[in-house]
Amino acid sequence: MQVQLPYGRGTIPIDIPDRNLQKVILPKEIIQPDRPEVIIRNALFSPIGTDRLSQIATEYDKVAILVDDYTRPCPTKTLLPPVLEELQHANVRDSNIVIIVANGTHKPPSDEMKREIVGDKVFRNYRVISNDYVNGEFYTVGKSKFGNEIEVLREYVEADIKVILGDIEYHYFAGYGGTRKSILPGISSSRTIHNNHKLMFEENAKAGILKENPVHQEMNEAMHLAGCDFALNVVLNSRQRIVGAWAGNPDLVLDAGAKLVDEMYKINVDQKADIVISAASGHPHDLDLYQAYKALHTVLPVTKENGVIILVAECKNGHGNEIYYEWMKKYKTAKEVEEKLKQSFVMGAHKTYYHLKAIENHEVIFVSSMDKTEVEETFRFKHAKDLDDALKKAFDIAGKDATIFAVPQGTTTLLKTKVK
Repeated sequence: MQVQLPYGRGTIPIDIPDRNLQKVILPKEIIQPDRPEVIIRNALFSPIGTDRLSQIATEYDKVAILVDDYTRPCPTKTLLPPVLEELQHANVRDSNIVIIVANGTHKPPSDEMKREIVGDKVFRNYRVISNDYVNGEFYTVGKSKFGNEIEVLREYVEADIKVILGDIEYHYFAGYGGTRKSILPGISSSRTIHNNHKLMFEENAKAGILKENPVHQEMNEAMHLAGCDFALNVVLNSRQRIVGAWAGNPDLVLDAGAKLVDEMYKINVDQKADIVISAASGHPHDLDLYQAYKALHTVLPVTKENGVIILVAECKNGHGNEIYYEWMKKYKTAKEVEEKLKQSFVMGAHKTYYHLKAIENHEVIFVSSMDKTEVEETFRFKHAKDLDDALKKAFDIAGKDATIFAVPQGTTTLLKTKVK
């Protein structure tokens, strides 16, 4: 059977023998119910738990709007105009509005990238800034129940009206993306982000878990300490089309979005496979290995012990993080990294921990545009020149009768199994 796998902005095919292929694991595909602008306006006109934004804001308010960065598929250019129209209805001056790219610890976007994120017209008419988690100016807004100080970007804290835009999907240790993640890590300081991410070693810091998840709990505290008057978040299908939008109270928005994400992307599998082929959902999820790793993480529960994973991700920007790269060169085991991070957390190094933990129990074959030497020597994957080569290598390891799962949307799918 031929299976099309997302790769960058396109797809690449793989031919999997029918006798080996057990299942192509796909999300429940919901078709976009209406034009994106109609879905968004309906959400803005009927917010949950709050008044409309045009009724909350007043003429002389200073407004801060948080938007996702270039590593997220959020359709910010579609979300912003109707939100700005709501503020215009409240007679808020354009000069009193700042749009903040909540890039967390990711590289701050260039002006050209900001223009791409928000759209040319918005970029020309509004002030657009981004987070610098090392050198930015942060205010302490309080302490979390975990004893950590929450330091948030000054421009957001000083605003009279605070708005969060984004999309909701799974996150491998925060439970889900969306709403509160725009604050922490989106516009928080290095110290606040590091302290929060230390909690990733806790048992319930997993994809699809909110209530008992300490990473999420502190992120949510940070959002309430910093303030959020209005959220607009969307859920996308596998074609990155908007299939749900909610506006208003950020807690209610996240609950509603997470419910649809589960309906579409949580999949129970009644067995494990010898070989799992996981694609990192295409652009922008496979821009670099730092992002694409998530597609490896999500398939671990359905891969047999010592099984083989074929990771498919273009990674046109290479590995994507220097600390991740340096720690992969320096450390040999996940336990070493865990011990170092518990002493002093370093962003980027946490990806090394997950990466090493995965390859300690599984052989990983990598199909990407990355350099073969770097792939094999630094990241310790087996390099494959194409999918046919990858599948041949996988059969050499697992045997000609190996069972196979194919997971085209590896980054965004949450796989569960009761099989040990």
